[in-house]
Amino acid sequence: MAEASYIPLTEKALDDLKEYIKRCVSHAEYRAGDKWERIPIYKVETLVDGRVAIFVLFDHDAPDEITGIRFYHKNGFLWAGGNENLNKAEFEEGILYRYTLKIVQSSGKS
Repeated sequence: MAEASYIPLTEKALDDLKEYIKRCVSHAEYRAGDKWERIPIYKVETLVDGRVAIFVLFDHDAPDEITGIRFYHKNGFLWAGGNENLNKAEFEEGILYRYTLKIVQSSGKS
């Protein structure tokens, strides 16, 4: 079977994917010690360079040491997450955390 040619998505399709991402994230959780706490999404936007950014605000109520963060889809499943190392005590006003996603098209060839 012959390999198909590289057929990239259109700009409108890429914009549609970004809008889907912006609509599908419902909330976040952060880990402090052994406990996960729910926190709302502060905002989601497309940055000037085309990346999608998901923001979470860790204000004065959040603990000083945050060791993990995860994001949930509006349908309830874990969407993204991992370890983090935030020390809120180093900041006077809190932390506006930004998680960015870059959509990259590739032909699949190395």
